[in-house]
Amino acid sequence: MLLFLSSMSLWSQTSNSDFERIKLNIAETEYSGIALSPDHKNIAITAKKSGPVQIIDEQSLKVIHEFNAGNWQGGSKISYSENGKYLLLQQLSYADFIQNKDRLIDFEIIDATNGKQIKRFEKIQDVVISADEKYAVSLDDDIITFWNLPIGSKDKSFSIPGAANAIALSPNGKTLAVSQIINPDEIKNRFGKDKKGLKAAVKFRQTISIYDVESSSKTKVIDELYDIVYNLSFSPDGELVFAFHTPDIRVLLNNNKQTFVSLIDVANLAPLRKGFTSMSIHQPELKISNDKKLFAINSKGTRFQEIHLYDTDTGILQKRFELGNRLFEKIDGEKLLSDARPSFTFLPGDKSILIAMGNQLVVWNFELNP
Repeated sequence: MLLFLSSMSLWSQTSNSDFERIKLNIAETEYSGIALSPDHKNIAITAKKSGPVQIIDEQSLKVIHEFNAGNWQGGSKISYSENGKYLLLQQLSYADFIQNKDRLIDFEIIDATNGKQIKRFEKIQDVVISADEKYAVSLDDDIITFWNLPIGSKDKSFSIPGAANAIALSPNGKTLAVSQIINPDEIKNRFGKDKKGLKAAVKFRQTISIYDVESSSKTKVIDELYDIVYNLSFSPDGELVFAFHTPDIRVLLNNNKQTFVSLIDVANLAPLRKGFTSMSIHQPELKISNDKKLFAINSKGTRFQEIHLYDTDTGILQKRFELGNRLFEKIDGEKLLSDARPSFTFLPGDKSILIAMGNQLVVWNFELNP
C-alpha cells in the first residue's frame, strides 16, 4: 500500500504574495500548454481554438516565432525533446478519462526551430521521443513502434498484449515502461482463494510492466496494482518512474475526484511508499524543476485551481498557489477567462513558475524556507 502525502490538510502553506501578470496576446487567447526549452532560452506556448504555437524569448517575454501546428480545437500539451530539437504536441480532448477503453488522441512532432512537421500520429494512445532524439516511440493499440527521426520511417515494432494508455522510455533508451490491463495469471497468487477480489482487480485496475528495448521482452511486472494509468515518465536521471493514475469512474467513492502519482524505483523495479495526490478535474500537469529538487502538480482546492509544490525527495508539500480570478483583477477592462486545466513550467533558477490558465499568463515567484 502506497503512502500518499495529501496536501489537503496543509492550508497554511498558501503562497500568493508575489506574482505578476504578463500581457502577451489579445484577451480572447486561451492558453493550453507551456514548456521551457532545455537551454532555458525560449518558452513554447500553445492555445485553444486552432491557435498557433508561439515561441517566446525567456528574457524579454516577446514572441519570436509562430508555427502553424497542433491545430486542435481543445488545444494541446507541449514539451521539448531532451536537447530541444523537437516539440511534441499532444491533443487535449474535453474528456481526459475514458471509461473501459483506451484513450485515443492525436500527436504531432515538429522541428523546434522552424515549425516543420516531422511526423503526425492520429488516434493512438501515446508517443514519446527518445532522449538522444533519434526515435519517436508510439503506442498504437497493442503495438510499440520505433520511428526514425527526422525522416519518420519505421525502424522496428513489437506487440505488447493488453497495452493500455501510457508508455515511458528511459533516458538511456534501454528500458520501456508500459501500462497494461491485468493478466489474471500474473497476479492470481496474491489473491489466493479470493476470486471476487481478483475479478474486481482485473476489471478496475492495471499493472505497469517493464520491457527490455533491445530484446522486446518483458523484464518484470511491478508488484503493485494501479488505477487507470494515463501518464508514465522517467525522472531525468532515470532512477524513478512517475505513474499518474486515477480510479475508474465506476468505483469512485462519494464523487471523490482524487487522483494519484505513484513512484517506482527503477534500480530495484519496485514501488516506493510515497507519492503525490491531486484533486484536479482534468489530467494534471506533472513538472520537475530544472535542478530536480522540486515537483509541481496542479490540483483543485476548496474554491480554486491551485499549483502544489513538493520536495521531490521527501514528498513534503512546500507551497500552494491559488489560481482564483479574484487574485487577478480586471486590467484595462479585460474579462479574465477561467480554466480547469492550467499548464505551467519552472523558469530558470527554479524560483519561479510561469502559469498559463485561461487567457492569463502569471509568474509565481515562490520563496522556500531554508
